[in-house]
Amino acid sequence: MKTLEKSVELGVEDRVMDQTLAKRLDYAIETHRAASDETAAKLRSLEEQFGITSDLFYDKLHQGKLGDEEPFFSWDALVEIHRRIGQRLAVLLAESSA
Repeated sequence: MKTLEKSVELGVEDRVMDQTLAKRLDYAIETHRAASDETAAKLRSLEEQFGITSDLFYDKLHQGKLGDEEPFFSWDALVEIHRRIGQRLAVLLAESSA
């Protein structure tokens, strides 16, 4: 990927390279969307189980207002993972529209 990226930066015009990069970007977007959907479903399940949104849970946990039960640590990690996936997806989507 880095070699292809450098070639593009140097102005190498190649229809096959452009198609390859576009397909790779599309694949990365699809993969991240699927991962986002999967983590969102897991978060919804936890929200239903505990009767609180993930955002409110996250804030309360980091303010020390919740206990240190195992499900909370897993939930916290899942919130972080979901946020990172969202950030990467936003970058990919911005790149695809550039």
